[in-house]
Amino acid sequence: MFRVSCRSRLATWAKRQATTAKTTAIKTATKSYTSHSQLPDEHRMIYEMCRKFADEELAPNAGTWDKEHSYPKQAMEQLTELGLMGINVEEEYNGSGLDALSYAIAMEEISRGCASVGVIMSAHNSLYLYPIDAFGTAQQKEAWITPFASPGGSVGCFGLSEPGNGSDAGAATTTATLDGDEWVIHGTKAWITNAYEAKAAIVFATTDKSIKHKGISAFIVPTDAEGFSLGAKEDKLGIRASSTANLIMDNVRIPRDNLLGAPGQGFKIAMQTLDGGRIGVAGQALGIASASIDCAVSYALERTAFGKPISELQTIQNKISSMVVARDAARLLTWRAALLKDNNESFTREAAMAKLAASEAATMCAHQAIQVLGGMGYVSDMPAERHYRDARITEIYEGTSEIQHLVIANDVLKEYKRNM
Repeated sequence: MFRVSCRSRLATWAKRQATTAKTTAIKTATKSYTSHSQLPDEHRMIYEMCRKFADEELAPNAGTWDKEHSYPKQAMEQLTELGLMGINVEEEYNGSGLDALSYAIAMEEISRGCASVGVIMSAHNSLYLYPIDAFGTAQQKEAWITPFASPGGSVGCFGLSEPGNGSDAGAATTTATLDGDEWVIHGTKAWITNAYEAKAAIVFATTDKSIKHKGISAFIVPTDAEGFSLGAKEDKLGIRASSTANLIMDNVRIPRDNLLGAPGQGFKIAMQTLDGGRIGVAGQALGIASASIDCAVSYALERTAFGKPISELQTIQNKISSMVVARDAARLLTWRAALLKDNNESFTREAAMAKLAASEAATMCAHQAIQVLGGMGYVSDMPAERHYRDARITEIYEGTSEIQHLVIANDVLKEYKRNM
């Protein structure tokens, strides 16, 4: 009943948003939020729903999923029932029709419960559903969004990186050649989240090598197509309940209509998708930071040394203070990026700042949590070591911290040049 009623309430809110879109845009354009208590009722509902679900369904099982490298199938089905596996998709295609701020809030709370569930949710929403929703035709949305946002539906994945290129996304060697009414795709994509569970993938391939990144196009590729196979599952440091593997396409044939957007628009689609995806990863990193803080503070209140709880020791207090300041600062940057996206304003720089700050906060908070716990932080009896392992990837995928610095600096330099 909890899941059904929440999805119904999300649908009611989405309808209300549609009928008051102009008023909402005016309000959000002039309003920013600095704490959960300031959020509108609808956003607080998302926060409370996801927090309750994380505490009851995710956190108690996250350690087991991690140790067993097991996909949290039931939890993902529950997320779909809650409307979170199509959170930003309009209701017409079985989505919840919610905004980017709702997504950021949900990502933090879900990832606080389990970072692996968070990345599965993020890759599906940000990287698979978004580009189809933003660039797809009505027919593509009906075929490739509706079944993936519906209860009992499938998940999708995003194929951009390759064995020979990561940050250099424009150096794609995967090719797509038009043969009559079919595209023939050949190549390999690497480090693909949701690879083993996905029923479809957004794949970027070169259609015209002579114009470099302007010759990259995007395609919707069903994973059951002939010639499509998967590499071995990667044995990862963290987020081990999510699958990561290569997508191998040996002359895979797909219908001509599976081209997403226009020919040569692939690089633009990828970069725009990653902008929004960085809000999702920032939310995931915030969740890891929050989980680390929860773990450290709870332990400090209970553990005694020198005749008193270690929470009364100034060194421990300094660590807790630094953790909370870093987490809260990153949250404000994340919410700012989400609000800009909701207001249809440029948010590339802000999303990069949010992702950079949140991922580094996650790593720092996880590190300090282990320091607070001491030896107990180094063993799997406590979740601190898992948070530490999970945090590390947030500084790597969807643009490394080094790439985020470049994105931020280039945008700042452009701004100053315009004003000179």
